[in-house]
Amino acid sequence: MTDKELKKLNRGELLEMLLSLSRENDELKAKVAELEAKMSDRQLAIDNAGSLAEASLKINGVFETAQQAAEQYLENIRTLNDRQQAICDARDKESEEKARALIRDTRVKCETMEKVTSEKCSRMTTEARERVNRIIEDQKGLRAILDSLNEDRRRL
Repeated sequence: MTDKELKKLNRGELLEMLLSLSRENDELKAKVAELEAKMSDRQLAIDNAGSLAEASLKINGVFETAQQAAEQYLENIRTLNDRQQAICDARDKESEEKARALIRDTRVKCETMEKVTSEKCSRMTTEARERVNRIIEDQKGLRAILDSLNEDRRRL
């Protein structure tokens, strides 16, 4: 608006215009404050980006350390497992050797017992035959005596 047009306006219109400009001014101030806040937030984000990058690097270091610790733990578990397996293998071998020795000893004892039993049975069989033969001989002698007595009795 030009100066001539402003001079033609009455007091009410000028006040209305002033109020309108005042509202517009307030709105613009609010918008400026809002934009300044956004810019401040953006600056904070930019400042924090450096901190975030540093934090990310530190976190990566933590992750690397955790990965190394996990790998070391797994290696320790494998080592312990290998030791346990070696101990188990040694015990298995020892147990098998003991079992073979026990079987061998048992076999020898059984063979010895069988031999002793066989010899004892042979002796007992021989003794039983000898007794049977003596009894038979004694019976023959008794039979001869009985026969002679029977003959004597018939003669009498």
